[in-house]
Amino acid sequence: MNRKLAITLSVIATVAGIALGLHLQARQGTGAPEPPAIPGLLWPHPKEVAPFRLTDSAGEVFDQDRLRGHWSLLFFGYTHCPDVCPSTLATLARTTKLLEGDGELPQVVFVSVDPQRDEPQRLGEYVRYFDPRFLAVTAPEAPLLSLTRQLGVLSLKVEDPQGGDYLVDHSASIFLIDPRLRVVAVLSPPHEAGELARRYRAIRAFIESGP
Repeated sequence: MNRKLAITLSVIATVAGIALGLHLQARQGTGAPEPPAIPGLLWPHPKEVAPFRLTDSAGEVFDQDRLRGHWSLLFFGYTHCPDVCPSTLATLARTTKLLEGDGELPQVVFVSVDPQRDEPQRLGEYVRYFDPRFLAVTAPEAPLLSLTRQLGVLSLKVEDPQGGDYLVDHSASIFLIDPRLRVVAVLSPPHEAGELARRYRAIRAFIESGP
């Protein structure tokens, strides 16, 4: 990962961690259910996803209403990614297999941060290789920023000094959004299917037990 991007992500994680710690300290002794221990970040006051408008692999509009009423796992990457994206999508595919006995599955949404190369058809073919139920979306830079900025997703194009295809440095975190369109957690890597399924179940049970 690019050093500048890594430092920025570290600062964001530190600030968010401090905020979460203060919140948890404040709620001690209130009798409220304690949140599960999650490697990553469970937002104490989850914010609702603001309106955005992307395009899915079928050429249809994908906006915030496509998330409403579902538990969703959002992962940001691109189809030319050499390692993190294919390994994470493979892990998400194994995770959904583990969750099949739980009832309604979370929808997995792969958001491309490389709209220049990731056309809808290519995106669809790419995610269906991992699981035909996965959704893939993208948009030109401006509308894409309307989603990435509000979630704090950073990406940085890195040119190949040899003149080959560029790479894109990006976060490997997975964002969990509840049926009320709230970003309830950011699940940090490394990702392992069994652990990811455990985290998802724990967070969902905690959120659904609240008001």
